[in-house]
Amino acid sequence: MKNTFFFLIILTAFWSCGEAGHSHEAGADNNHDHTYTAPQGVDGLAHLSPEQVKLAGIEYAVLAKKNISEDLRVNAQLVVHQEHTAEVTAFSDGILADLRATLNATVRKGQVLATVRKPDLLDMQQQFLENKDRLVFLQSEFDRYKLLKDADATALKNFQKADADLRTAKTTAAVLAAKLRQYQINPDKLTAANLTTQLTLTSPVNGIVTAIHSNVGAAVQPGTLICEVMDMSQLHADLWVYEKDILKVKNGQLVQLVFPADASKIYPAVIYSLDKTLDPEKRAVRVHAKLQGSPAAQTNFVNGAFLEAHIATSDMGSSDALPEVAVVQEGEDDFIYYLEKESTEGHFFKKIKVQKGGSANGFVSVTLLEALPEGAKIVSKGAYYVSAQGAGVAVEE
Repeated sequence: MKNTFFFLIILTAFWSCGEAGHSHEAGADNNHDHTYTAPQGVDGLAHLSPEQVKLAGIEYAVLAKKNISEDLRVNAQLVVHQEHTAEVTAFSDGILADLRATLNATVRKGQVLATVRKPDLLDMQQQFLENKDRLVFLQSEFDRYKLLKDADATALKNFQKADADLRTAKTTAAVLAAKLRQYQINPDKLTAANLTTQLTLTSPVNGIVTAIHSNVGAAVQPGTLICEVMDMSQLHADLWVYEKDILKVKNGQLVQLVFPADASKIYPAVIYSLDKTLDPEKRAVRVHAKLQGSPAAQTNFVNGAFLEAHIATSDMGSSDALPEVAVVQEGEDDFIYYLEKESTEGHFFKKIKVQKGGSANGFVSVTLLEALPEGAKIVSKGAYYVSAQGAGVAVEE
C-alpha cells in the first residue's frame, strides 16, 4: 500500500510537470522548454535519458538466494497490562500533608510517595495505651481472685467477674492493635512518647510514576486517588491476529516490530502467549510478544504506542530474493525492471511480472512469472521512477 501511494505521488508530480510544460509551449518563448515527455517505450521498453538516470539515482541489484521466512503482517501495540500497574490511594480521611511522588520518576516497591495528616488518630492510640495499662491491673485482679477461689476465701462470682473483665480487655487490645496496624502503626512499639498523626502512602510496585491526581493540602477520603505507578519492565507487544490466520501463530515464533515513522529500525520480540477468546469487534485474537534486545534501545518506548509486527510463521528455506524497493506494484500486480540495453540515448528497461513471498531485513522473496536473463541488472533504487517512465508520464528534466 505504501509503494502504491508513492507511485501515485510520482505520477501526480510528473503529470503536473507535463501540464506546466504544455502551458509553456503555448507562450511566446518556446526556446526555454525543459519538459521531456517519455515515450511509451521502444519495443515495450521503458526509456530514461542519461540525465534522468542521474536524477533518479538509479541503482541495481541481482537476484540472489536468501533464507527468508514467510511472515504475517499484523497491527501491534505496546502495552503494560493492569496487573502490572498500581493506583496509590488514601485509605483514611485526612489532609494530604506531603507529596513526594514526581511525574515520570522511578520508584521502588515500599517507597513513601505521600503522607496524610489525621489528627483524630491520637484518640485510637490513647485508647490502646489506656487499655494496655488496664490489662496489667485486670491480670493482677484475676490472679488474686483465682488464688482466693482456690482457698475458698471468696465468692465464685468475684472470680468470674475478674475473668470476664480480663477477657474483654484482651479483646479490646487485639482489636485496637489490628486497627493501628491498618494505619501503619506498630502497636508493640507504641508509647506515649512516639504518638503520631501521620499516615504514609507507599508504592505497591517497582515502576514509574505515570500520573499524579492530587496536591498538598487537599482533603482526602478513603479511596481518593493520589498517583499511579506502572511497572515498565512488563511492557510488551500485543499483536492482533485475524481469526483466519490464527492457526499460523504459536508460542516461540520470532516477531519483528517497527514503528511506522521509522521502518528502518527493527525491534525483535518472541511470542509467549495467545488469548483463548476472540475479540468480537476486531474478529481477531490478541497475541502477546515479549520484547528482546537491549533495554537501552527501548528507552523511549511508551505504553499505548502503535507498531507494525511481522510474525515469522514458517521457514521457506533458500529462495530468490531482492531488496523490497525493487518490486513495484502496478495495479494489482507486482513487477521488477531490469536493464535491457544502454546507449548514448540512455537506458532502456524491461519489466517482468513477479509474485512476492515473505520478507525480512529489507529483502523480499520473489517468484519469477516470466523469463529473466541470467545475471540481469535489476533496478532497486529508482524502480518507481522507471515504472513512471514506462507509463509515458511527462517528466521535467
